[in-house]
Amino acid sequence: MPRAEAPQAWEAIGEGTITDSTHPNRPGDFRTYNVRVRVALDEQTGEGEITISNKERADLPPDRYFWRRGRVFQSNDAGDDLPPESVGDLSPATLAMVHPGLLAAYWRERPENFNAEVTGPRNDIKTTHYLIASNDVLWRAWSGQNYLQGPREITFLWRRFHHDVMGSTYENIDYDGTTVLVRRAGVIVSKLTFADPKPIERIRTPKGDPKRDAAMVIPPEEFVFRDLGGGLFACELARANARVFVIEFEDHLLVFEGVYTTRNAETLAAAVRERFKKPVKFFAFSHIHGQYVGGARAWAHEGATILVPPTSAPLVTEVLSAPFDLRSDAWSLASNASSVEPIAEKWAHQDASASVVIINDKESDHTDEYFVVYLPRTKTILTGDLLFYRPGKALTGRSLTLASYIEKKGLAVDRCITTWPLEWPGVKNEVTGEELRAAAKAK
Repeated sequence: MPRAEAPQAWEAIGEGTITDSTHPNRPGDFRTYNVRVRVALDEQTGEGEITISNKERADLPPDRYFWRRGRVFQSNDAGDDLPPESVGDLSPATLAMVHPGLLAAYWRERPENFNAEVTGPRNDIKTTHYLIASNDVLWRAWSGQNYLQGPREITFLWRRFHHDVMGSTYENIDYDGTTVLVRRAGVIVSKLTFADPKPIERIRTPKGDPKRDAAMVIPPEEFVFRDLGGGLFACELARANARVFVIEFEDHLLVFEGVYTTRNAETLAAAVRERFKKPVKFFAFSHIHGQYVGGARAWAHEGATILVPPTSAPLVTEVLSAPFDLRSDAWSLASNASSVEPIAEKWAHQDASASVVIINDKESDHTDEYFVVYLPRTKTILTGDLLFYRPGKALTGRSLTLASYIEKKGLAVDRCITTWPLEWPGVKNEVTGEELRAAAKAK
């Protein structure tokens, strides 16, 4: 489904009650807490926060939950990913859906987890019935007749619920206008009335455990360009632990390396337009692994010619023609034709501002064909993920193979800059030519 027309950050403040039946004084007893709930979401990056404060106990710290592309978690002061706990009778899975804006955002982030059937129960054969997988539970949902509207029409969620003592029951969430009702076995466990959402600057979640997320989404503020001289700029991305390079010519640009996904590449493209005010004429990536080729669709949409080794051309063509009907990107909605240019051996391009040579390395010990980028005016080589230089230690494996290849090609190198990794124990990501040559000769 298409992403939101104008991604923005917002917050919605709710007030109401949450029950807690976990420590009763007598059978059937429960406490009711008057709470203030803040739901905040950044639709561009899919990051959110849910904060629950006890209005009667200002001395207590609020319960804070983080929502990242649908996954809910908690964190400590170090930013670690902690399993989320229930707050009273509200489970983490229910908190993840406690505001209709979160449900809508989950639809945008994870549409593959929504399974729609045109007919369904609840006394209306025309009502759309959904199954929604979220945070280890399976919801059933009902909406209006047009299931393509997705969560805009969903008014009711229902799920089976197992209590370790009381056995099987059910839970439901009712989106009734501005009020959200949560019932368990027909008993109201939460009633929250929300004010209209208001815009905020942004929301960023703790690092947590990114490997548990559906995908890496890099926020726009990370796309900052460092001038390395000779028309070369590096964009160093902490979340990706990698670099993207921009080479600036007089009236156009070349971008080298991808950023895992089309979504990230579209954010990068916007940052490039803002920073350089020039079109991207060429895009290239070092090799066919996913994090590097991942930007091809975004740069095709920008009108760039995609430079590839001959054996990679079929893969890139497949990427460009792949259906993106679940998560539409700019290329899936575009009408311009793509341009893919194979480079069998070497490709050179220069003007008064910059000079670059792309060399197809067929001896990388990593992939059959591999692009290294050489800038002769500054004697700089961009080494992708071929170089792992450890000060005081000899080069081994593909790092040694790269050094031998550079010598074989007669390239005068004063500086080597890696794409990945930026951070790796004992490894430098920028290496002088002298360091490279000495490590290649070391035993």
